[in-house]
Amino acid sequence: MGITLVKENSNLFMIQFAKFLKGDNMAAVIVEKACGCFRNSDFEQETHFASIDEALEKANEMCIIMNEDFCHKHKFKTEYIDGNVMIKMEMNG
Repeated sequence: MGITLVKENSNLFMIQFAKFLKGDNMAAVIVEKACGCFRNSDFEQETHFASIDEALEKANEMCIIMNEDFCHKHKFKTEYIDGNVMIKMEMNG
């Protein structure tokens, strides 16, 4: 997957993945493993968004909430994989 620089306005540049330049910009937030706290929450294990930016924003928001409000047995972090945002779970400590 190549990275392309796209010129915007006069002097601003934005890096985009070639995949998104072709119009394939749908992205999902996928929770890799659902612990008990997650299953008892209002979050869904897979949620689709119109852009990767929206998916990244939602995944980061979810991680903050889960890391602060869940039981603290696990730590949650985001990872970009194959056009989707994965929320990965690790044991805390």
